[in-house]
Amino acid sequence: MSGLWHARQGCYTDSVLLPQLLLTLVLLAVCSFAPGFFFVRRLRWSGMEKLCGSVALSLVLLWLAAWGIYVFARPAAYFGLAAVCGVAGIAVAKDAWRLVRGLRVRRALAGYAFLLAWTLLVLAVIRNYSGALWSGDWLEHFQRTLFFLHHFAKDTPIYGQYLLPARPPMMNLLAAFFLGVTQDRFEIFQFVFAFLNLLVFLPCCLAIPVLVRVRKVSLGPLVGIFAMNPAVMQNATYTWTKLLTAFFVILAVCLYLSGWRKRDSVRLTAAFVALAAGLLVHYSAGPYCVFFALHYLLVVFRGRPAKWKELAAIAITCGLLLFTWFAWSIAAYGVKPTFASNTSITPQMQVQGSNLAKIAGNVFDSIVPRIAYDPAQVHVFDQPYAPAVVRDNVFLLYQTNLILSMGLIGGPLVVWFAIAALRGGKRLGGERNFWLMLIGFSLLVGLAVVGERDYFGVAHLTLIPLELLGITLLAARFFSRRLIALFIVAGCAVDFSLGVFFHARVQHLDNTAEHTYYTGLSYGNGQFAIGAAGPDSLNIYAWRNWLGKHHVALNQKWLGLGEAYHRGDPALEPAKVDLRAAIAERLKEDEVNWHGWYRRNGGEFELIGDHFGGGDATSVLLALAALGLLWKMAQRTDQGAPRLTVADAGKPKSSRPRHKR
Repeated sequence: MSGLWHARQGCYTDSVLLPQLLLTLVLLAVCSFAPGFFFVRRLRWSGMEKLCGSVALSLVLLWLAAWGIYVFARPAAYFGLAAVCGVAGIAVAKDAWRLVRGLRVRRALAGYAFLLAWTLLVLAVIRNYSGALWSGDWLEHFQRTLFFLHHFAKDTPIYGQYLLPARPPMMNLLAAFFLGVTQDRFEIFQFVFAFLNLLVFLPCCLAIPVLVRVRKVSLGPLVGIFAMNPAVMQNATYTWTKLLTAFFVILAVCLYLSGWRKRDSVRLTAAFVALAAGLLVHYSAGPYCVFFALHYLLVVFRGRPAKWKELAAIAITCGLLLFTWFAWSIAAYGVKPTFASNTSITPQMQVQGSNLAKIAGNVFDSIVPRIAYDPAQVHVFDQPYAPAVVRDNVFLLYQTNLILSMGLIGGPLVVWFAIAALRGGKRLGGERNFWLMLIGFSLLVGLAVVGERDYFGVAHLTLIPLELLGITLLAARFFSRRLIALFIVAGCAVDFSLGVFFHARVQHLDNTAEHTYYTGLSYGNGQFAIGAAGPDSLNIYAWRNWLGKHHVALNQKWLGLGEAYHRGDPALEPAKVDLRAAIAERLKEDEVNWHGWYRRNGGEFELIGDHFGGGDATSVLLALAALGLLWKMAQRTDQGAPRLTVADAGKPKSSRPRHKR
């Protein structure tokens, strides 16, 4: 009867999840666009600028409203906020229809919709997160979201032994809003984070003519490269916050350059507001905030027509936006925990040796793969399951290396394109210098602020905006020559096979009657052991992710198995006493850290991939979709295209742009 009840409960859960996901999709589409568009629609901006600006402003307004609800009200007020967004959607419906009728906007939205469907297909394959030494971030961000949704006590320990101020809260609070209107299920959380992270595609579409002058902008190659790129797919499927940060940073780049050229204070102010919002999503936006502030004050400021008024607008709007979080955090936790507990600073306090040596090492290893000059490092990931050894080494090549994160073939091509553009762009004056300074500053300072010394590179922490701009440049050059297009398609095929499909297949693994990839309780040498490696085991970090997924359910199961093992044998009693103490400590984490969330949800997480079982249907569908996409991209290599040149997008030769009347 118990098994039948669980089967019925599973069917009920699946039947409820789909309507919840559809409701979440509608809420995300309306709330991430309508509030901002209500204000942006009257601006004299291009269609893509209005689209991206509306999304950015909507997220900022949602943050302000949701933060106000968290501080002053209860989660029930989220329904009122959703209703306000719905009213805003009705109010702007006609203007939104006119916006969507624009060809470029329509194609950008179609590309985004395709990428969202593609990412959900990848998520349908994944049942256990894993990859090299990465573990726990997905749990931490869900716990942070529950912290805001359920008003956990401020001294609640955050997964990984962090304080709450160790990471900024914007994306977690946005997710709490959507879960508050639906349900606090991890599958919905996955969907919300995938939707928000993929928004970075939109400013990348906006950036194409900023990077390369074209008479006709084609978004097809950018869609294909995004879908096939392992770094993009990892950041879209692993529930963390750096892609949404990159959304704000890349939008800031586009608005800043446009505002600089056109002497438009609204665009320039919006660029800095976008940077401030990015900082509230992830502190990796910090180096970009510093760069733009320095460039504005040292290069742009003296030539602005109403410079003091503009500077005041920037300082006040950004200051007030950042004040919402930092003032509360200082009041609740104090100055030192607010600024010294963030995940870029804390590990720095533990670094042994010279800080300059750490920075130099991180810079070098983020550009040159460590296994290229130290092949023995490949054995760091030795584990019984041989395919996972290959996966872990390939995984780090794609995730932590600045060049290879843009593709095994695409990355070197991007470097070539960037060098050629900057060498041949002397006529661009100040804008050429802007790009040189942005790349150099972001590379050095972005890696210098990383606290830990990582021998496999740290490009995945602060350089994602640069990587995505590189991918955009690669897509923009797709039609420049047929040979280049063929190289890009070949690179996409390799990148997808090794970095997306193979990685997803390893994350699809779970225990079966034939294979035990994640071991449980065992007994030997007078003691019980949990997680001892078996013949098919993955590494310890993958095991920790699996344990985190089933934390309460597994510990309760292991306690029962331990008690039943040779029941009544006094020789085993000391080992059972130790087991009871260890399990009791682990089960206590649910009440202390999660405030009973595991207990209320069957003792374990469910991922989107769990609803498709252990079969291969989703993997086959993903492989077929990839073949279709690659075939479509290969077909386009035969199509003619306008001549591509380095873009100045109307930028005057002088480093101090003149207003065109």
